Amino acid sequence: MELNVLKWDRERIELMIEGVPLPLLNAIRRYSLAKVPTYAIDEVMVIVNTSAMFDEILAHRLSMIPLRSEESLDKQGDIEPDMCSRCGDSEEKPPAEVCEKCYIHMVLEAESSNGEVTVYSNNIKSEDPYVKPVYGNIPIVILAPGQKISLELRARIGRGLEHAKWSPATVAIVRHVPNISLDKSRCNMCGKCVEVCPKGVFKMDGGGIVINNLHSCIVCKQCVYTCPLKAIDITIDENKNIVRIESCGSLNPETIIRKSATILLNELKTIYELTKQWRLGGG
Repeated sequence: MELNVLKWDRERIELMIEGVPLPLLNAIRRYSLAKVPTYAIDEVMVIVNTSAMFDEILAHRLSMIPLRSEESLDKQGDIEPDMCSRCGDSEEKPPAEVCEKCYIHMVLEAESSNGEVTVYSNNIKSEDPYVKPVYGNIPIVILAPGQKISLELRARIGRGLEHAKWSPATVAIVRHVPNISLDKSRCNMCGKCVEVCPKGVFKMDGGGIVINNLHSCIVCKQCVYTCPLKAIDITIDENKNIVRIESCGSLNPETIIRKSATILLNELKTIYELTKQWRLGGG
């Protein structure tokens, strides 16, 4: 296995991975969307709401604000997201000590006395300094003069399987790595491949056409179809793939990949242990 980092910043990571089966990479991609736990606002108690926005719409907008969860990973380690998801079930409700660890209380209060006031996500006050809105400039509601909101919020741990608001990744894709063959003996430098390529893979450089950015190619093959002299051919490298994860900000992108792989390996280990027991029991 070989891994190369193509892009990496606070919001996204792009890796070229060689020697790993595509189904395994796709499983990691899906787990990054569905199984990595984060915090999200789950309960809203409306004490006062004289704004023009209905309580239900206000609660929904609050729930979709991403909450920073990176610094609280140690706290999450002792909490089972599946147990937290049953909190509303009276029959399977988890013990009170679990809820105390899982829930984080927040408050949102705002009032307009004169002109219009826009309430932003940075107006949300959290009892946990590490779990708070990722971005402070997300608009929530506009208050006209004399209007007021006073809300108590509870954020809890969940996963994208339960609702998209808990998904730490906004984009998770696996794509092929192309092999581009450019026959310069056939090329007449008409430049049509440069014009039609949506990702700028080709460019005119001095006396000919060169490949500008191989890893940007999405294998649409528009260049192949457009080239009148069939000087371009594109195939797929079956042994290499590019994984791209974009974070909503709740977790760092490298953390999302690491935790996705960890969860997947743990589940595979559980399956292995169970099948091993069945085999021994059957013998």
